[in-house]
Amino acid sequence: MGRARPTHVPDPKALGARLRALRERRGLSLRQISFPGCSPSYLSRVESGDRVASLTILAELARRLDTTIEELLGRSLDGRVSEADLAAAEVAARLGDPRAQEDLQSLLAGARSLGDQRAESRVLEYLGLLALDSRDDARAVELLEQARVCGPPPTARERPSLYRALGRAHAGTGDLIQAAAVLQTAFDEVSDAPVDPALMVQFGSYLANAYTDRGRFADAEQVLRRVLRHEHEIDGANLIRLDWALARTYAEQGQSRIAEMYANRVLTRMERGEELRAQGRAHLLIAGVLLDQEQTGEAAEHLDRAASLMSEEAPVELALLSYERARAALASGDLASAKDHAEVSVKRTEATEPGSAGMAYAVLAEVALAEGRLDDARFLCQEGIRLMTDRAAPTYIARAYETLSRVEEQAGNLEAALEALRTRPDVGVAKT
Repeated sequence: MGRARPTHVPDPKALGARLRALRERRGLSLRQISFPGCSPSYLSRVESGDRVASLTILAELARRLDTTIEELLGRSLDGRVSEADLAAAEVAARLGDPRAQEDLQSLLAGARSLGDQRAESRVLEYLGLLALDSRDDARAVELLEQARVCGPPPTARERPSLYRALGRAHAGTGDLIQAAAVLQTAFDEVSDAPVDPALMVQFGSYLANAYTDRGRFADAEQVLRRVLRHEHEIDGANLIRLDWALARTYAEQGQSRIAEMYANRVLTRMERGEELRAQGRAHLLIAGVLLDQEQTGEAAEHLDRAASLMSEEAPVELALLSYERARAALASGDLASAKDHAEVSVKRTEATEPGSAGMAYAVLAEVALAEGRLDDARFLCQEGIRLMTDRAAPTYIARAYETLSRVEEQAGNLEAALEALRTRPDVGVAKT
């Protein structure tokens, strides 16, 4: 009979890699940490994963490396993955460490071999975050849903990041209904007594935005009213999130003046010390509201301010800046600039954010219409609508249908023009 496989080390290669990393970090050679019963050649095989050292040897190695046996094993002695390894894995995933994927897969195998479902759930969440960052939303949904049902279901209070990521992932696949359902579950939980005001405003803001994107403005307002009951308990940073969600909800409804009021409140709070990039996003939001009110000159000032503050933003935020610049140029009659800004927006988003790219296509359609290129305008409208469907707020889709109606009217096809108007989404309250 062969020798029984040791059970105290579920993944010899992972232990070996951990041992080598600790030794090299301390600048020690194999000979320097060897001792009777643990020769340099034996240590080399342990580091390569070809040998499994006994607990006695591991305890002495841990002493010589000024660490704990738990850190070497990657788990506590009670058979659970170590909290230190889980924390390090989370940081690596959030920072986009190039080795994170491989390390997490190894940690996942270790958690499963130990039967540690708590650790397995957390590692699945971190893998889901990596999938989100690479814009593989479908894979992210799969991993994050596995994390949610692995072992005792984690609550939104315990693991808010899991619910936030799952809401984002569902939205990224275009499943806005499921995204709202996940966020509603989290929001209801953190709103129950004892209320967690910080988490309530976070999930309330995300949920209100999700409802707004689906055109369910009454539901968005109801959520925000529940949050406002705890306004006195919310710190400054979360008040900014709340006002931001309110501004966006009213802007999407077309209630521009109320949206402007809340957006200005965001700016006022930020001017008291909040970070500059968030200020840039607030200026961008106000610019969009002002463009809806046809206040092009004032909107341009906010766009200039946003551009000066958003140089380090994510591509999707910069694409939105280009989109609003395109709208401003179109409103002022500068068709060439409108086309340039809209094309930049498309390039920044077409591969990863099709809904945002569709919004930019709709602006390009308006440019083509203004230039009398009806066939191009029709194609751009149809492409924009296709990309925005189930991915962008109804307001933007409705604008594209209105442009398509004007295209067909100028082409002399009145039946098609009326059909476009009948097909456009109902966005509720008209703009003020």
